[in-house]
Amino acid sequence: MNAQTMSPAAFNPTQLEDFEELLRRAAACSRPGVSGAIFQAGVSKMSFNEIGQTAGSVWETLSNEGPLNFATLMEQVNAPQSLFFMAIGWLARENKLEVEPDGGDYTVRLK
Repeated sequence: MNAQTMSPAAFNPTQLEDFEELLRRAAACSRPGVSGAIFQAGVSKMSFNEIGQTAGSVWETLSNEGPLNFATLMEQVNAPQSLFFMAIGWLARENKLEVEPDGGDYTVRLK
């Protein structure tokens, strides 16, 4: 099953392989020529602007709070899970984050 056809419900982002797949999906949609509507299977008509705004919230939260695990960061950003992970993928693709496994979760920090 490839990244374009895999159901979002099939993902468990706390597993390294699933997180890496989410990053690949986000990166695939950030290439030139891809429209603003992405991940039709899981998010209807999500715009790059919404993802960028959420990425800004993630960056600002990490800047103010320091390293956080996904669960805490997602709670503080207060965005839908799919949008949150697209924002994480966006920032990771721009090489602005470090993500490392941390006891069944991940710790995220700014580079």
